[in-house]
Order: sequence, then structure tokens, then C-alpha cells
Amino acid sequence: MDGNGTPGTPPDQFKAFARIAFIAIAVILLLVFLSGLMTQPLVPGSTPNWTLESYRDATGVLIPVINDGDITARFENGGNITGSSGCNQYVAAYLENGKQMRIMYPLHTALTWADPGIMQQEETYYHDLEQAAMVQTGPSEIDILGAQGNTLLVFRRS
Repeated sequence: MDGNGTPGTPPDQFKAFARIAFIAIAVILLLVFLSGLMTQPLVPGSTPNWTLESYRDATGVLIPVINDGDITARFENGGNITGSSGCNQYVAAYLENGKQMRIMYPLHTALTWADPGIMQQEETYYHDLEQAAMVQTGPSEIDILGAQGNTLLVFRRS
């Protein structure tokens, strides 16, 4: 209502809706931030890079990487994965809760490679990262698993 006791005009209603939406977004961001502080990462962030040993291809078969040592990952405590994907550099956000893990599709540089196999391997790697649902760690290995428990990516300590 305005000062004369008449119902608010559409711009006033929009302002009220915008205020509510802003507060809701702020609360959601705060909850996401706080939940990240409460979970302890399984993936050690202070360790050296991890090198991809094998990945699940488009047919569902776990295969070795084409060029050994060209795909790397560093799991940082801040919730980012950084590394080289063969041809390009990438960064992706991840969330971890117990053995559950979610990795967002990576942002990456846009270089191309003459070998189409390398480019296909890189795209499949990005896809497998995004499909992550669980993680299993060991002293020298990290396995990223899909929702059905199938191994998507196998990393070895570099």
C-alpha cells in the first residue's frame, strides 16, 4: 500500500518480489557455503598432482589414456580441481560429502590438437568428471565412480 492506503502499484509489487528473491538467493548461497565448511574432503588437497591412468569411454569400457601422463588433476581444499586434460588446461568445482562427490563440467581453454583421438579422449574425460557421484581413495590411487558405482576415472599419484 502507498501512503494514501491504496494497493501498491505493479512497480511496488516488483520491488517486493525482487527483495524476496534476493534474500532467498543469499540464504541458499550461505547454506551452500556453510555445508562446504562442515564437510571434510576425502581427496587430499595438499598432495601432488594426480595422473589419469584410465577412463570410461563412450562405449562404457574402462581404457588406458592414449598418452600416459598427459591428463592431470589437483584436488584443492577450496573445492576446485585444476589440471591438464591432454591438450587444454581446465578448472572444475567439486563438492564432497563423505564418499559422495559431485564435479561440475570443467571450464577449459579452447586449443585443438591434430590427433582427433586426443580431442575425443579430452571430451570424454570432461564428461566422466561431470558424471561423478562417488569417490574411493587410497594412498596412491583415487577412483571416481558414477551413480551406479561403476568406475569412471582412475588416478595415480604423480
